[in-house]
Amino acid sequence: MKHDIAIKGIVQKFPGPSGWYYVTVPKKYTKELKERRRAWGMYPITAHVGKTSWETKLMTKKGGEFFVALKSAVRDKERISIGDHIKLSFALQI
Repeated sequence: MKHDIAIKGIVQKFPGPSGWYYVTVPKKYTKELKERRRAWGMYPITAHVGKTSWETKLMTKKGGEFFVALKSAVRDKERISIGDHIKLSFALQI
């Protein structure tokens, strides 16, 4: 697996008033990402959407799916809302 992964996904939000906005990483990457597991199942990454890049962590949901959280500064700058289809890429920092 390359360290640069480009995906397309739908912006979703975890339930609750302060739920995170996120994009799920396709399952085809799950096995190889799990083999590179770090402490607590998180992986430091540099993520890119549009013209915006930021440092964050690749995290897992309870079912084992990976996701990339979209912080509000990124959503505001790139005009991203729930339900949008976006292109996102990330590089593992290993």
